[in-house]
Amino acid sequence: MSKAIRANVYMESRMSRKTCIDEKDADGYLFSEGKYRTRILPSALPEWYIYGFMQKRYGFISAKDVKHLVYVPNYTIDNHLYKYDMLFISYDTAIEPYRTEGGFAWYKGYDHSVEGPLIVEFVNAAEKYSGYDVSGIRQELKKKQVWYRKRNTK
Repeated sequence: MSKAIRANVYMESRMSRKTCIDEKDADGYLFSEGKYRTRILPSALPEWYIYGFMQKRYGFISAKDVKHLVYVPNYTIDNHLYKYDMLFISYDTAIEPYRTEGGFAWYKGYDHSVEGPLIVEFVNAAEKYSGYDVSGIRQELKKKQVWYRKRNTK
């Protein structure tokens, strides 16, 4: 791996604060952490970078060196299987639940999160490239599939 590849997330574009639109590099270079222009092309990323839609645009997230994952399924909205679910990812510290001042349950200690179908792909990759035990998350994903099928049989 190149020494230049150090970030856990590389996005195809960055969100411009001035124009509120995606800003892509004309030469196809990626944006480290979705902010900083690099000289890294998608083809230079190692295989443990998973491509998908996150943070309202497309990019790559590393499934290597994952230390902690928390999967939060959504059992309220049933028109998509994983669309409103969240997978919180930490490369360093444990992810812990807490309550905001307004009483909303949330998590701290995570570095990134992914949603929707990317969850399943990332869980598989974290197991392969980090050796992370995903058995508990797989059980929750299966539980969500059963719930979804029951609510959407026609």
